[in-house]
Amino acid sequence: MSKFSFFIGCDISKSFFDVSHLEDGPAIYLGRFDNDIKGYLTLIKSLRKVTNISIDKWVICFENTGCYSKPLLKWLHTYGINCIEENPLRISRSLGLRRGKSDKIDSLDICRYLIEKQDILALTQPLDLTITKLKKFLSRRDFLVRQRSALKVSLKEQKGFIDSELYNELKDDNDLLIAEYDRQIKELESKIDTTVLQDKAIAKSYKLIRSVIGIGRITGAYLIATTNNFESFTCSRKYASYCGIAPFPRSSGKKIGRNKVSHMANKKIKSLLSNCILLSIRHDPQLASYYQRKLEEGKETGIVLNAVKNKIIQRVFAVVKRQTPYVKLNTYG
Repeated sequence: MSKFSFFIGCDISKSFFDVSHLEDGPAIYLGRFDNDIKGYLTLIKSLRKVTNISIDKWVICFENTGCYSKPLLKWLHTYGINCIEENPLRISRSLGLRRGKSDKIDSLDICRYLIEKQDILALTQPLDLTITKLKKFLSRRDFLVRQRSALKVSLKEQKGFIDSELYNELKDDNDLLIAEYDRQIKELESKIDTTVLQDKAIAKSYKLIRSVIGIGRITGAYLIATTNNFESFTCSRKYASYCGIAPFPRSSGKKIGRNKVSHMANKKIKSLLSNCILLSIRHDPQLASYYQRKLEEGKETGIVLNAVKNKIIQRVFAVVKRQTPYVKLNTYG
């Protein structure tokens, strides 16, 4: 990142974003701009007025605020402007104790964060359209599944406390809604399958990871989406950390604690991998033997299950790297 000379920090909200810049000396607040194409063009014009540095040496940093930051990210990529869409938690944790908060202050802090971390930050690359669609479909499916689950349990607690006739009436309404959710979820899963298969590179990766015992349709699609078809993550250890299944040491001075996983993780992937374990242990003699052996050694069940998750991730990355399907072994070990 040392090739950049002009650093810009943006704090993005739904309707507008605040911008600060830094070249030499302290960060300077530039102003507020509308979060639309007109606002983006005005921003570039305003920045050109305060610096003579060529645009290829600019770098713009902003927090990943979901749908609010994606239009700016797409526009910057279209015009070839270097940008970093950063995790908000990383920026927040780096700032230490703070008194007060405002959009102006946030943009100044992001600008300072950018200059401080410039040697370790990586530019955000544009997502493939297929990956973007896949993420949207998976997100929508998660929403529908949560709503369906809420409906399924909404009346159970009330069954013994309300009139039976009223309960049956409410249950009939619930059943109709659940049936509709089932239909929509099935339709979304069909779209997910179609999206995965319409891109040759993604379809090949999907087929390879599905060859790993325990990896199902949705888990496979999530692995493709969260790794950007294994371009954002190329190392199984880093992905295990991202999923929250990589143990980290906990020690201070002479006190040495047990290694524990971090709570800063993609909890959805972690839960999907938990579901994969049951199938893996049931149908893979190698993992079944490993699981049983570790239990007999006195390891806690949770630690052993976490180790199995790591083995599954290692297999996924291995088959993608060598571009050959996983081969089930009948030997034990």
